[in-house]
This record gives sequence, structure tokens and C-alpha cells, in this order.
Amino acid sequence: MKGVPIMIKKNTKTDPENDKNYLTVEEFNTIRRMDFPKDFLDFLEIGFRTGLRAADILNLKKENVKLKKDDNGNSTGRIHGTALKTKSQTPINIKLDQISLSILKNRLENTKSDFLFFNRSGDSYTIEYFKKYFRKAFDQLYPDVKFHKSIHTIRSGNRKFLEMYNVNHSEIEFRQCLTIYGPTYTYMAEQSASVNAINKYLK
Repeated sequence: MKGVPIMIKKNTKTDPENDKNYLTVEEFNTIRRMDFPKDFLDFLEIGFRTGLRAADILNLKKENVKLKKDDNGNSTGRIHGTALKTKSQTPINIKLDQISLSILKNRLENTKSDFLFFNRSGDSYTIEYFKKYFRKAFDQLYPDVKFHKSIHTIRSGNRKFLEMYNVNHSEIEFRQCLTIYGPTYTYMAEQSASVNAINKYLK
């Protein structure tokens, strides 16, 4: 419940899930229910669900979100664009789960800026804004110890989550914009295993 301090007992000797290299599902589910600004919480949701780099989330513009109806009349969507900070300028092609779709659709309908994550001036947020709240989240998670994780562990948490539910390695690489797709493009673009796992286990 928002407004109520929530703690996770940390014991690195007996709990291997507390790995500094990735955000665990338990930590994600706890932080997303904390009383923080909506922009930060939406950033957290999109990052953990899509596996996009933080810089790419902050660079998202209206034109990067493509919405349509499927054969059953249900809304679907994808993020399209070009990944930043990659030598190959890898394309972004991520199929959205239900909650990510809802978040981005709401931002499309209500934003007055070209950017989907923007400050009062209409400019894209700097990563420092989100780092501040991510650090505060860990202060609440582990109040008895100085334990924090890099904001980039949100992305690696997505990878760990998908691996836990046996999503094909190539599909994970595809969603995280780490590969040039080649002959597997059509199969990878579907991303049904990833989206099904996210919709089922990250409600």
C-alpha cells in the first residue's frame, strides 16, 4: 500500500536473489507500490517490462509508439526506433505487454511534449532525476543496511526475469536491441513468449 514503509529482509548469505547486478522481481514489485512520482513509477514499469536502456526510455517520443488493433479487436502496440549508444544503431522493435501498453497509451493521449517522459519545461528528463528516486526506494527496502543498486539493474532484471521463465535467449537479445536480426527476424519480432510471461507473472 502506498505511503506505508515496506522492507525486504536482506541476507546475502542465504538469499542469492539479492544480487547487485540485477533488480529482482521481489524488489520490483515492492518499489512499484511505493509512494513516488508517477513519472518515476512509469519509468520503472517500462524499464523492467521491456528491457530498454534507460537512455532509450528517456528518448522515447510519440512517433516511437505504434498502436493498432489485432484480429480480435484488442489494442496492441510496439515501440519502434533506434537504440542510442550502440555502434550498429540497432533498431528497436519491442512488442508491448498489457501494462506497458496502458502506460504508454495514456502518455500518448496526455502529453504536451514530443517526449513521453518530460519535465516541466517539456524536455526529456535527465537520468539523474530517476536515479534519485531509485536510491530512495532502496533506502526504504533495506533501511538497516547501506545497500543500493544501479538504475541499470532494472534492464538486467528484465533479462533475469525472462530467463527464469525460459524465454529463448535470441528473443531476449532481440528485445534488448543487442543483435542484428538476420533470418530469425520474423520469428523474433513476434515475441510471444516474452509478452505472455510478462502479462502472466508481472500483474
